[in-house]
Order: sequence, then structure tokens, then C-alpha cells
Amino acid sequence: PAFIPCLQKQAMDVAIVDAVWNGVWQSMKIANMADAYQVNIAPHNFYGHLATMMNAHFAASVPNLRIMETDIDRLPWDNEIFTRQPTIEDGYLILDDTPGWGTEPNLEALAKYPPKSGAGFLSNIGEN
Repeated sequence: PAFIPCLQKQAMDVAIVDAVWNGVWQSMKIANMADAYQVNIAPHNFYGHLATMMNAHFAASVPNLRIMETDIDRLPWDNEIFTRQPTIEDGYLILDDTPGWGTEPNLEALAKYPPKSGAGFLSNIGEN
């Protein structure tokens, strides 16, 4: 619903859609609504490989894709904590016929990198 006023007023050239946050099903609805107003979409994606693949599958299924954001050097151990990394050739992310999203978290590798105590953007809430 938040996109509707912007689309009606032609106030955006490209709708930034976060398929991981919204869910792929809801993101499809947003993309279709944007397409009805002749607006392209660009999936927002600064997460890891699983989110990249989720966004890539979403992007491949809509008619109004403009570009897809990805973070190729997010963490030094990204390739270790997922079963497969995205394949990028000549600036294009290649989707193949791997089942599901195309990668999964590697739980054994993830165990090597536990969350840091007090880390993250919510860590200083309540501090003066």
C-alpha cells in the first residue's frame, strides 16, 4: 500500500523492493503493481548469498526488472558459510537448475562464527 501513492503520482522511476524483508510473494505483488504503472523494480539486497539467490529468483520472474543490487564482499567468510556462492559472469548473476534457492546455510561453518556479544545496530539502544 505504501507504493500506491508514489506510483499514482508518478513520483518514482524505479521501485526498490526488498524481497527478503517483504517476502517473495508480497514482492511479486509489488512488482506487478509497479509494472501496471510502467515502473521498473530493483531488488534491494545487501545480505549474504542466500538472500542474493532469493532476490535473483524473484528478479528473474518479473517483467519489469531494472537492476539487482548485491554485496560481493560483505564478509570474508561468506563463501564458507553457504553451500554455494552465486556465479557472476561478465556482470551477470547466473541462475542454474540447483533445487530451491540455489544455496543453503552451512551450519557447521556458521558455528565457527558465533554472534558477538553486544554487537549490531541495536547494541547501544538505551545508552546515553
